[in-house]
Amino acid sequence: MSTLAADILIWILLAGGVGFGVLGYVGLLIFPDVKSRMFTASRATLISVSLVTLAVIIFGINGFLGSGGDLYTALVIHTLFLFGVLAIANVFIYRIILEQIPLPNFCRDESGENKPAGRNKE
Repeated sequence: MSTLAADILIWILLAGGVGFGVLGYVGLLIFPDVKSRMFTASRATLISVSLVTLAVIIFGINGFLGSGGDLYTALVIHTLFLFGVLAIANVFIYRIILEQIPLPNFCRDESGENKPAGRNKE
């Protein structure tokens, strides 16, 4: 891959990563309930981190092919390790928060509509 093409791809990935990061932040601010905030925050930030990680990996591979050296290899390995840590931490935090949120229990009535369980028919 040429240096110019790699640079353009890296900038596009970084811009996408920043865009999804901002989207996750705005989602935390504007959504009304915890479930929708968590969905937006976890998905948008995971996509953002994935795009930035891919940009760093492309930078490392392009630098390694261009000039060689162990520093680019170390950069790619450390980036993949950090991505794994962040992805696993994101999943654990998401599960912990979901366990603490009381979810309504729905059941169907005769008409087939979902209504919260435990309420009298009106």
